[in-house]
Amino acid sequence: MRNRAGIIMAGESNLGLHRKRNEDNFCCYAPPERDHALAIVADGVGGHSNGALASLICCRDLAEKFRTLPKERPLREEDAAAFLRDTIREINRKVFERNYFEQVRRPMSSTIVAAVFLRRTVLLASAGDSRMYEFHPSDGLVQLSTDHSFSAEFAREHGFLPPGLATMKNLIARAVGPRSELEPELHALPRRPGSRYLLCSDGASGTLSRETLQTIMAEAATPRQAVDRILRDVLMAGARDNITAIAVFPDPQEA
Repeated sequence: MRNRAGIIMAGESNLGLHRKRNEDNFCCYAPPERDHALAIVADGVGGHSNGALASLICCRDLAEKFRTLPKERPLREEDAAAFLRDTIREINRKVFERNYFEQVRRPMSSTIVAAVFLRRTVLLASAGDSRMYEFHPSDGLVQLSTDHSFSAEFAREHGFLPPGLATMKNLIARAVGPRSELEPELHALPRRPGSRYLLCSDGASGTLSRETLQTIMAEAATPRQAVDRILRDVLMAGARDNITAIAVFPDPQEA
């Protein structure tokens, strides 16, 4: 998938080997006439009601709002940041209100990681433990997003992680749906020549080591090859969770 943002990308999702349904959803949206592109991974929170619907709403509504952005002028960095922040807030209220009026005992919710790619910048928004990485030949694989789990937030605040909390890494502290208000974490990052990006659910990042993901992102010739190798390796490792990955590479025609 190629457009004027100077990227190509590919995505895939898989049920895994142990789950009865896939609660992940993803979206790759790169219209050929636009100078910006959108990638989203949303993971319905396990143990809650209808996480698959929550993750679908995240992807569908973000993509639909993105499609209506003005075409007449290049998308500015501040406008892309406002789009991600405001749209994720709207989606959160939508899912929360549905939970409230339907009196769902365990509210449906979803993690989300979304990125808008501009010619020189990438805007990142996240809530939960779905991740975004950057691979660059000089730095290797670096996690750009922040994990919003109770164990990760405890470790950031106190500088250590008690053994009892280490087993609770799947308890999500920030997600779309459970509360009336949500403030997604936002970052604006420069796009460096040669950088490749990976967005994935914890079914991928929680199964494969950083070293394995780094090797795949370094060696893959295309985004499709990177995604296929990630899914294959997770499946061969047992795939206890749903798996979703999007790989974003620089367009070789513009190198």
